[in-house]
Amino acid sequence: MIIVHAKGNEKIGIGNLSRANEIVKYLNKTQQAIGIFECDKELFKRYKNKHTFLSKDMQNSLELMKKYKQIVYISDLVSPSKELSDTLRKMDVKKIFHFNDLLGGFEPDVLFVTDGFDYEVNYEDIKIYRGFKYYVVGENITKKRPEQFKTISKIQKVLVSFGGADPAFFTEYFAKAINDTKYNYTFVLGPAMSKQRKQDIQNIKKENINYIDSPTNMSELLLSHDILVTLGGMSTYEAMCLGTPACAIRWNYLEYIVKSFGEKNMINDLGNIEQSYLELLNINIDDVNKRAKNAFNIIDGNSLRHIETAINENL
Repeated sequence: MIIVHAKGNEKIGIGNLSRANEIVKYLNKTQQAIGIFECDKELFKRYKNKHTFLSKDMQNSLELMKKYKQIVYISDLVSPSKELSDTLRKMDVKKIFHFNDLLGGFEPDVLFVTDGFDYEVNYEDIKIYRGFKYYVVGENITKKRPEQFKTISKIQKVLVSFGGADPAFFTEYFAKAINDTKYNYTFVLGPAMSKQRKQDIQNIKKENINYIDSPTNMSELLLSHDILVTLGGMSTYEAMCLGTPACAIRWNYLEYIVKSFGEKNMINDLGNIEQSYLELLNINIDDVNKRAKNAFNIIDGNSLRHIETAINENL
């Protein structure tokens, strides 16, 4: 049994849950896999199916796992601890996989580093799979991927999406900053935002701003807009895969990602939040197209197949 374990909430966002859910769905085409998701009941509704289970905390997750034998464990947790990997080994877990970072001391057998940036990754006794080819883009996105990249002649419709939770509170800031008639803006209000926060944001009313609450079909939104403004997370990759130009604002631990994407000519880096609105208004259309085409060629939509191959190579 393959168990994919993830956590999400208003503070850390829902990207890990969404990625884990896509992995579970894909693996179940050829083998048995379940997802154990630590989140609240309302958020779990987005992922609830016969292969996913709601967990209230780590202890609850471990209790759920004990029901299964011959476990292959895949972690998509943020900075899990060494204590967790030690516990899993005592449970005779066959193989431990993990996505992205080992800051909490977690000790997997296999590590997926889902980018091709320039920092060094080297851990003894851990097999590493690295590259943009392992960054998960869901099948609901890849099914809509155009056969060829199409350039845009101008920017009119701007999609603003800072993830499921927007822990940076950039949605409010950016909506208040808008003072132009050049673009029409659609703001995505993520499912992990509180109801009160969503109400407060929707009270920021301007003629060229529209709000969409917890959309279930991001592919249609991305394809119907000329450019995406985001933080550099999962929505960025989805836009790249579809050929929609992306630009991103630097924030906290995602700042390095945005900067690196910009240096690799995959997005337009808008800099810090204070300068981002002006940067968007003055963006160069030729540069936008060049970067979007490069990103489209790199993020080809085959990540789930690559991940499954890597898992099978280690079983």
